[in-house]
Amino acid sequence: MKINSRIEYQRPLISVQDLVNFIDKGEKYIKNGFDNLTDEEQMEVLHGIVLSPDYQREYRSSPTEEASIIESIILGIPIPEIFLVRTSNRGIQLRHVMDGQHRLTAIYRYVKDKFPLKHLEILGDKEDFTNCRFSELSRENKIKILGSHLSILEFESFEDPEVEIELFKRYNRNTKPLEKHEIAMATYYSSTSQFITNFLNKHMDNKEKDISSDRIIKIYNVTKDRKDKQKNHQELCILLSILTDGPDLSAKDGVEIATNFLQGKAAQFKNNENENLEVLKQKFEEFNLLMLKISEKVEYPFSSSIYKLTEKRMSKYHVGISMVLATISYYFDINIESPVLIDEIQQIIKASPLGDVEYNASSTNTKNLVNYLFEKNDIRKWDFESLKLK
Repeated sequence: MKINSRIEYQRPLISVQDLVNFIDKGEKYIKNGFDNLTDEEQMEVLHGIVLSPDYQREYRSSPTEEASIIESIILGIPIPEIFLVRTSNRGIQLRHVMDGQHRLTAIYRYVKDKFPLKHLEILGDKEDFTNCRFSELSRENKIKILGSHLSILEFESFEDPEVEIELFKRYNRNTKPLEKHEIAMATYYSSTSQFITNFLNKHMDNKEKDISSDRIIKIYNVTKDRKDKQKNHQELCILLSILTDGPDLSAKDGVEIATNFLQGKAAQFKNNENENLEVLKQKFEEFNLLMLKISEKVEYPFSSSIYKLTEKRMSKYHVGISMVLATISYYFDINIESPVLIDEIQQIIKASPLGDVEYNASSTNTKNLVNYLFEKNDIRKWDFESLKLK
């Protein structure tokens, strides 16, 4: 690729104490969002580090790996450089992590007393450290950790997001290759992308104590593995794109829909433009009410069981079906209490490429979906009881 502008960066040394404070600011920003912060609080999150933007792979370090990072700091062994990228939201300067999320997370978690030190390779069973949480360390050792400095490679905001994609791929070449949608999540950060991550995390955390969260997790087939690989994120991007803007005819498939959606929201975020997040949340909430209603009769509403007999190797989440359901929600007002709701939804799915036994192209091809629904079968002219064309 051709880089048209110089890559600007600096290499400051930042203390662990300052890094923890910056991450606190980033956590506050993520939790509350810009619009829910007072003017004073907006200044308080200045230069915050967004530790776990949704592009990073799910945090999966073991207790031994976490302890090893803290042991290195105690012994003065240099920690590999952390890569940050500057971004901003309506004048509030933030930084997100390009490389080093696991190192920073381990340090942050330890200082916040989230785990004790165990299985230390060099310090062994030294009683000053082994089985000790940060709060249990001596004052001297606390100061040693907080006063340690890490090398930071901090990039200025990239004018061309493709440059960041290229750098991200280069710095991650020695790890498991990222899928296209993972790279998109890595680059196109916004308040909307953070909302998606928060939505998934919230329901995963609450699934055992909240019936509604448990049902949402089942409906969207959210599993640790699928979430770690960003599959759930991608699927929600596709849904939200259609729910807010209708079918994306510029995209050839679901992956491109998700990428275009993320890219557009990231551009709005970067340019301090309104992402219309509240409108998106409202439409998504209405859509979830529809899915919850359907799930009372169909256990997995996004599976093929919604419109035909269950198959032995049924996929619990079919992206093509999700696109049809989102398209219905975009074009129609829906009476979710109607007794014929599922019957009429089934009719529309069967009028899509999914219902054509002769169709052998991609089930997520947007142009084909629109052609089947609005040209070939033109569902706008059908009479429905549960659906009213907007």
